[in-house]
Amino acid sequence: FISFLSLSSAYAIPSAILPLNLHSRQAPKLRAGSWLVTYKPSISSSTTYDGYFRVSSNSSSLFVSGDLYTRTTQPNPTDGIPILPRKSYWTFVRTTKLTPGSNGGFSLGLEYFCFENFTDSNNYTKWGPEPVDGGYSVDLSSASAPTGYPDPTNYFEGDVKFAGNSSVAGRLTMGWVNDYFHKFTLEIGSVRGLARPDMDSSRKYTWKSVFNDAGYDIIVEQGKNDIPEPSNPDLPTGMWTNEQEHSTMLQYRKPVDFDKEWRYFLLIVRLLQGVERGAMIDGGYDYNNLPREGTAVANDWIVGTKWDGSNETRVDWGPKKGEKFVNLHDAWFRACLHEVGHFFNLDHPTNFEQGIMTDSVSYAFAGNDGTTPEQFPDHIKEDSFKFTDYQKFLMAHLSDVHTRPGLTMFGAAAQ
Repeated sequence: FISFLSLSSAYAIPSAILPLNLHSRQAPKLRAGSWLVTYKPSISSSTTYDGYFRVSSNSSSLFVSGDLYTRTTQPNPTDGIPILPRKSYWTFVRTTKLTPGSNGGFSLGLEYFCFENFTDSNNYTKWGPEPVDGGYSVDLSSASAPTGYPDPTNYFEGDVKFAGNSSVAGRLTMGWVNDYFHKFTLEIGSVRGLARPDMDSSRKYTWKSVFNDAGYDIIVEQGKNDIPEPSNPDLPTGMWTNEQEHSTMLQYRKPVDFDKEWRYFLLIVRLLQGVERGAMIDGGYDYNNLPREGTAVANDWIVGTKWDGSNETRVDWGPKKGEKFVNLHDAWFRACLHEVGHFFNLDHPTNFEQGIMTDSVSYAFAGNDGTTPEQFPDHIKEDSFKFTDYQKFLMAHLSDVHTRPGLTMFGAAAQ
């Protein structure tokens, strides 16, 4: 379905790392969302592994993927989607087939790909070149759900067997726990007096509606709203350096334990050094070795200028040239959604498409070359506040290594 290639073939994720289409019309009706999973190998001395499977489906497609972690503390199904310690990450799981069984049961073909480490040269991810033990199959039957599972009718158990000889490799349980694939908190902090993003001008698209549509359960928290501006004598008033953005995030953000919570920080400022509208604060490992914690947006960028105030000559920004970015409400709110989308290792599409992850410059070019009938920002329409189906697929089925904060750097999802 998709290939992930690295800079070196020695570090390539297998080309089929994402799950295959199991064609839901021929498959059992698996409930979409997150399923708490436990895998216990047959060897008595073996470690138990916990994690979750993510099931997405429509009228013609069904995909199942997951992540497993070495057990530290057994997850509680009443907590819903599990968040487990990063250092305990073991494998990405993809499904290769789904076959109906008797009495509502079913069989899955499974491949576990071990996460090995980050490469020395670029911190891209390195995975085992072949699935563990050559792959498995598991015959799952309906079973009595332990206390705490919200839907006892969707709980299954079965023996995991080696694909090569069908002998028993272990035991797997899976029980549905939540409608969403992931849960995260977005904390928004701002300089005093600056507008904060909450919804589009029609009031139809909010943080919650946009991310719920992508299968993410989001909590938006209003952080400190009077963050002091730094003093930079060599820069325009209100302009921040990247180092200042990062230190401010650490100083004013609420306490966080990334082994127990997915939390991201959006900093609203007036101007950014080297960036016109917005950018991730820490896409790599430059500061505290924890990538993808925060992003920043510049409310006072003047449309049609570069970050330093000089005129932008590459593209015609249309009739709103000279306006503050924040005054173009829908274009500004869409850009805030865009920057948060990068947290989940989503990149800009190669070609223009109406959607969140298309960058603002591409919107401006689309208005120049006739791709859209209107110029920027009049072509910011309903689809501009949505992730595409392909992006939603990636958000559901990329590994935790690529989507949760504090692991691989931005841009490494393609590695």
